[in-house]
Amino acid sequence: MPNRYPILCMAMLLTGVSWQSLADTVLLKNGDQITGEIKSFDEEHLVIKPSYSPKISIERSAIKSFETISNQHWSINRTLQNVSIQSSELDGFVLVNNQQTPISDLVFSDRKSDSEWRYNGSVEAAIDVTSNTKNTQKLHAKSDITAETLQWRHNLKSEVRYETEEKTTKRNTIEGHYSLDYLISEHWLVRQEDYFQEDRLEVPIRNYYAALGPGFRFWGVGRDKLDFVVTYNHFWLESQYFTYQLNAWATTINYKQYWFDGVLETYADLQIAFPDTPTIDYISDVTIGLKYLLTQQIYLSFKYDINETVSSALNTQNINYNLGLGVNF
Repeated sequence: MPNRYPILCMAMLLTGVSWQSLADTVLLKNGDQITGEIKSFDEEHLVIKPSYSPKISIERSAIKSFETISNQHWSINRTLQNVSIQSSELDGFVLVNNQQTPISDLVFSDRKSDSEWRYNGSVEAAIDVTSNTKNTQKLHAKSDITAETLQWRHNLKSEVRYETEEKTTKRNTIEGHYSLDYLISEHWLVRQEDYFQEDRLEVPIRNYYAALGPGFRFWGVGRDKLDFVVTYNHFWLESQYFTYQLNAWATTINYKQYWFDGVLETYADLQIAFPDTPTIDYISDVTIGLKYLLTQQIYLSFKYDINETVSSALNTQNINYNLGLGVNF
């Protein structure tokens, strides 16, 4: 069989095709041009693998335009499309099906359909470092699991807190929180959530609420996010002696951001509810924390919790600091 390699090379030269053209191309605002294979493109960085060097990570803000040589799965305004992309003369745009499309609308996806599910989560154990001079033992364990498609996001959180002081149980609490987001567009969403808490002391007390309302995502399609949600909540408070119910409007802020290529994570969850009763001014629940990755799965965490109820008769406040060790999966 004759050797066709020289013939192929000659044909490529005659038709004006170069090896460089058989690659994805990224055009930078400073005039540079990088060719290779685009490996990922998330909310912050595009990662490309040139043939002559290791992977290169480029910030979104530095990209003028880019193009791909073959059809790939791209999330465009949260809709999965199998397209090839051409560069545009407009700064910050590309051509998708010959239409000008902002680069900010694009995320490179390894999903094969809009309905494909992704799962991630973590489990964590922590010690409470609130100052206490008595013989105190405290346990705090929690889990956080998320399942999502491009349009739906389920999140389930659970926590267990157990505390003894001088061999007396001071706290034995379990909590569960479930939220479901329907992502109408890149920014708008509708959230439904449920919360349950039980204090298992001598007289058990249970409280829970159901909530529904619209939300707006200022940024983030994947890991990073800043959500603002307004919900109408219905609260129940129960014990063996009484049952109490009330309604409230609530505002919620959910923030999460990754730094230094994902090594450090900062996050915050804030909710303030305004009950429709004159005896309670507001109820607030604030969590602020950070995680530091020791490996790809194991991390250290610090979390600050403050819960407060302000009423005409009494103000109550509960503050906790936690150091933890967790595992991502």
